[in-house]
Amino acid sequence: MMDVARYYSNPIVLHEISGFCKRRWVAIHCETKTKDDRPILLRYTGNKPITISNPEDVRILLKRFSALRPRTFYASASIYRKLTVKSDALDYENNVIRRTPTWDIDSKWEQWKVTIKAAQMIVDALEKEGVTESVYLVWSGNGIHVRIHENAISDDLYSRIGPLNVGYAIVEYIIQKVSKGILRLNSTNGIISPIKVENLMDPQRVFTAPLSLHRHLNFSCIALKPENLEEFDISWVDPKNFKHNPNWRKYIEGEADELAEKAYHKVGNYVMKSVKREEKKNAIDEKTAVKIIKDAILFEIDINNLRFNPSPPPVSGGRKFSKSAREAFYKIEDILSHFALGNISLDHAIRALNYAKNAIIPQQNYPEDVIKKLIEVYNEAISVLNKLRTPEKVKEWLLSHGPPRRAGVSLDSFFGRFGRK
Repeated sequence: MMDVARYYSNPIVLHEISGFCKRRWVAIHCETKTKDDRPILLRYTGNKPITISNPEDVRILLKRFSALRPRTFYASASIYRKLTVKSDALDYENNVIRRTPTWDIDSKWEQWKVTIKAAQMIVDALEKEGVTESVYLVWSGNGIHVRIHENAISDDLYSRIGPLNVGYAIVEYIIQKVSKGILRLNSTNGIISPIKVENLMDPQRVFTAPLSLHRHLNFSCIALKPENLEEFDISWVDPKNFKHNPNWRKYIEGEADELAEKAYHKVGNYVMKSVKREEKKNAIDEKTAVKIIKDAILFEIDINNLRFNPSPPPVSGGRKFSKSAREAFYKIEDILSHFALGNISLDHAIRALNYAKNAIIPQQNYPEDVIKKLIEVYNEAISVLNKLRTPEKVKEWLLSHGPPRRAGVSLDSFFGRFGRK
């Protein structure tokens, strides 16, 4: 299982994510889902768009939304003048000052060698247009993004043509240049799924931040420079040993101006389109997200959900209460199972429950009603022990709630609706 918290404890990861996200509107994809099985995508804290300016901001967001299990960090293609209130993020005409032209190459990771060939086509097309130093790529999970650094386009050109028009026109112009080559590539033997190169430069579009985890796959979204393409191997995206090029930041100011002028005269203005319904549907604010997770936790924290675990974690140090309220709930099952197995005495089991209830749970950053519910269930568990008193009866009581917990079954799979995508 992927240790997401450990991955995001890496200072290099935090540095790269924050470096890309600065002055962009951030979106956070969470592993927790809504009741109708939709993933949660956070874009606001209160009435303020989510922003990241430094590595500490990433740490704060991971902690703040820990109950929702943040996994993937995205940031807008747009660079904003300010992002103080919700209306700032939606002011595409007056508040967006730059855009990052991005080609989204949609593929399957298993055919990564062919995907790299598609990326090379775009890189070659850009080179013919005189854009080389300001180009970088980000492995997106099943495909790859080719990007031009937003500062490769001068302020003068942005002011004359407009950031939305610049980004859209450049991407569309190059797609037209490589379309025949992509068709030929899709006729290659061994293609699992046709490769698509898309222009997704709509106003609200977000793209994966360098070194973020992918939302489904256990891949690190590493950045590359064009010179890395020839030697790239899919092993580079291993989160435990990623190979990443921090030079994605490098650019030459104005390097893409000539291309932008040419593309704009060929393609014209961006035509405003409505935001996809699915994007609106998935994006929720912090208040709604917190309510979803709190209601779900309260529903699941019930003494009748405790089962017998034949291989429980240690009583001491086996659960990290800071990780989630579910860990605190599951601790009850661990203690009762250890007693049922004869590993600890009745007195030890009751003392362990009382210690967790009185000394640990009240200190956690859980909602007040979740703490109250946990304490209530801990008291119920203590009453069960005092009533039944023998390991055999406690085991029988646990088994009355369902079959034994299978070894290796995680807390997340127990709370099924919160399982991984």
